[in-house]
Amino acid sequence: MTSTEIWALTIVIAIITALIGFALGRRQAPGSDHQMKEIAESYDRQLADKQAELDAYKQKVHAHYDKTAQAFKDMAGSYKELFDHLSHGYEELGNFSDQRVLPERAGALLDGPDTHTAKESNFIHPNHKGDEDALTR
Repeated sequence: MTSTEIWALTIVIAIITALIGFALGRRQAPGSDHQMKEIAESYDRQLADKQAELDAYKQKVHAHYDKTAQAFKDMAGSYKELFDHLSHGYEELGNFSDQRVLPERAGALLDGPDTHTAKESNFIHPNHKGDEDALTR
């Protein structure tokens, strides 16, 4: 076989292979209805899975914030109960009629040190009405 015959045979084989590939490709077109349906169903399943995952995450976040709010509410109630107990004990057991260490209300302690010095006269004169409760802001 000469080199010309080898080249001619190679070209003929390439053309035959291309025609067979084209015929098979047309038979199984990538955009056929069956494949498109499978792809659409796959995407629908993935979307439903992701939506369920998102809904579960939202539920966890909601439960977390509910528990946090309840814990904060319980803590505030316990703090107020402790403050009331200490205030009552201070008034009942102490003989400090001329000086007042604890404020009239629990919210005054939440105002912070910078407002505490400005409102010091309110603690000495407990009936003064200019005293704002930090819990009702």
